[in-house]
Amino acid sequence: MTELTIGYFFMYVGSISVFARVLLLGRMVDWLGEANLSRLGLVLLTMGVVGMPLSHNLPMLAVAVALIPLGTAFTFPCVTALLSRVTAQRERGLYMGMQQTYGGVARIIAPLFFGWSFDRLGVSSPYFFSASFIFATIFLGFGLDRYARPKETVSTEPLAAPGEQKA
Repeated sequence: MTELTIGYFFMYVGSISVFARVLLLGRMVDWLGEANLSRLGLVLLTMGVVGMPLSHNLPMLAVAVALIPLGTAFTFPCVTALLSRVTAQRERGLYMGMQQTYGGVARIIAPLFFGWSFDRLGVSSPYFFSASFIFATIFLGFGLDRYARPKETVSTEPLAAPGEQKA
């Protein structure tokens, strides 16, 4: 990639991200539920990050890079939705803020660590460390399925007319 072609890269990633969030996310949540979709997102994100240093040609890199916006689109909205269910309503803002704070701190510390590993351990090491950290977070979400909203059931019983009581 050069300064002349990097725009296409960002357009590619951005297009996949918008496509995933606008056209796929809602359907996937309905199909899998937030907990399962967040796990799938983490797996896709891990595969994308691992695939980048292992790519030997442009098509392989394109697939690896495509997995990253798919993984993030499937993970982060679902994790936030699950977090909103496991916290008390009066503390929800606090926990959402803490989620953002930890994300911000990670965005400061991670580049320092990954820069060190790039210099000391090799060009591919930040990708493998990152993929390991991402994959390890799957285990933090086990048990969150019970907080997912149950599917609404449709009653086959006829509704009572106004003023009538059911027997």
